[in-house]
Amino acid sequence: AQATGPRHLAPFCLGDRLAAMSKMMCMIFALAMAFLAIAVEAQRPAMLAKERAWEEGTGLPLIVTPNIMTGLLVGVVWITLFLTGFCCLFQVQTPQTFEEKCLVPHDAAIQRC
Repeated sequence: AQATGPRHLAPFCLGDRLAAMSKMMCMIFALAMAFLAIAVEAQRPAMLAKERAWEEGTGLPLIVTPNIMTGLLVGVVWITLFLTGFCCLFQVQTPQTFEEKCLVPHDAAIQRC
């Protein structure tokens, strides 16, 4: 049985598309697993020399302790909020003077017409 038309003009059949998508998903999954394996292997089991000195009590103390770092980060957040509010507050522009418009009562406007 011969095909009635040229093969290159026929669109891909659904089976070919599913097979290609399946292969692509398998490749993505394999790449993700390889990345995960590399990330797990990259964990260092041994301490660095500076960490070993801290453990033994002979190293220099930390310059920035966790409490100081927390204070610095909270301070940065508060300063950011303050500066945002300050800039927004002073960007509000009001006119130097307000015009006094006398409102015409409804009855007076009707009588003029």
